[in-house]
Amino acid sequence: MVNSILEGGFEISALQMVWLDADTAKEFYDVYSFLPEYYKIIDHAINGPCVAIEVRHDDPVLPFR
Repeated sequence: MVNSILEGGFEISALQMVWLDADTAKEFYDVYSFLPEYYKIIDHAINGPCVAIEVRHDDPVLPFR
């Protein structure tokens, strides 16, 4: 995953392993709350550690997706 990010022209400026609680996961994934699988996404996110990565790029959103 890290190699793909770097090969895509992004710079990784921070990386941290975190454990999300349900409220934080719901806030983070709020943009997907209309999806039928929303609660499965939340359950998956709080089921173990997550790796939060801060990337830098001239226009990061669309190319990263």
